[in-house]
Amino acid sequence: MPTPSHKKYTFPPNVYLESVERPYEILGRVRAKVDYETLDANREEKDLCRNYYKKAATELLELAKKKGGDAVLEVRSVVFLVDGRTENYKTPECSDDGAEGQVLLQGIAVKWKPDPPKPEKAKLKSSVQK
Repeated sequence: MPTPSHKKYTFPPNVYLESVERPYEILGRVRAKVDYETLDANREEKDLCRNYYKKAATELLELAKKKGGDAVLEVRSVVFLVDGRTENYKTPECSDDGAEGQVLLQGIAVKWKPDPPKPEKAKLKSSVQK
């Protein structure tokens, strides 16, 4: 039986778990789904989940860029519960049926606005009266 191989992913720049102070325009929601093999005795389930969470975050950023965006804010893992409800988490959360795992992510695609100009300090004129 062949051993599954997993490419290592890194968390992309311009993807944030929270909102940021920089001015931006909201372009809409983006969602990503990544399926992966979990039958790997050499890898822990949480490690695989974190790795493919990073891949899904990269896909969110790609989707945001297709919409003309620069970044993704408020990234959340989405988990569907048995009773039909959903829960959102800031941490990597994946489902696993024993052979395959899945991570679902959503975020808000944004386009950066230009930084407002910094006000120049008024030059103080000193007047000397005689």
